[in-house]
Amino acid sequence: MNVIEVEHLKKSFHEKEVLRDFSMTVRKGDIFGFLGPNGSGKTTTLRILSGLTAADSGKVKILGFDVDMQTSDLRQRINMLPESQGLYGCMHTDEYLSCFAASFGDSLDKHKVKTLLEMVGLSPDDHRTIQNFSREMRQRLEIARTLVNDPEIIFLDEPANSLDPKGRRNIYALLKRLNKEMQITIVLSTHILDDVGQLCNRIGILHQGKFQYQGILRGNGKHTSKNQQFCLPQEIKENIFAGLSDECLIQPGKGLIRITLEDEGSYGMLTSRMILRTIPLTDFTNYENYLESLYLKYTGGTAVIKHHSYN
Repeated sequence: MNVIEVEHLKKSFHEKEVLRDFSMTVRKGDIFGFLGPNGSGKTTTLRILSGLTAADSGKVKILGFDVDMQTSDLRQRINMLPESQGLYGCMHTDEYLSCFAASFGDSLDKHKVKTLLEMVGLSPDDHRTIQNFSREMRQRLEIARTLVNDPEIIFLDEPANSLDPKGRRNIYALLKRLNKEMQITIVLSTHILDDVGQLCNRIGILHQGKFQYQGILRGNGKHTSKNQQFCLPQEIKENIFAGLSDECLIQPGKGLIRITLEDEGSYGMLTSRMILRTIPLTDFTNYENYLESLYLKYTGGTAVIKHHSYN
């Protein structure tokens, strides 16, 4: 079931078009990752989805509600964490959470505060003010803040941007747990591709005002087919290549032959023939089609390469 549906969205700032004919869907239970270069419109999109910024045209439905209507029912069921959030360093955790709960017309009792803090891995018995917290602790508290109204969907803009690799891993493990245990749909933007590969089940690559790619992320960021280049001695007989895919590229060179493969069948066929005929492999390059390669493909760039030499 789709919980977010966007059709033909457009948004400009000072005559600069940020989003043009932008469409997307998010399903219930997704962890959906926005990827794109700086200035591609990721933050603008999240702000429109959460009702903080109005689109120039297009339709946005969240949980069946029209975002333009700004209904109280919808506001009670979603929440957003901006990238540049305000932290009141002089407050204690219970004061901070109660402050944001009040913006939804709610009040938090001690039990609810304790539950929220423990949910994000913070101790209810830590009575220090927020200014004495580490960056990771502050980020955990911010995520707790997005849960004060028991939302069905949360929007997170660069939720681990300022953290070290260990801190990012911990925050993303927390988000996975919230998604699984509380059935919260999560939509986030980030530029940290490896983390998206580990966290998200669906992604959209935003470039030039619209999604250039939107789909399922499989296998921890790994995508589609092999793309590998073998270098073999030039004196081998050409019939070793018989029956390989038409998409294979064979390039004779100085003393060697380079062959680039793009499908599993040809890869297995060629390696089996090499083993049976004891043909030496002089060089091998693996163009790994991971998330980075996918990102570069749709935003402009080159493939990720792992090179192995057998000389």
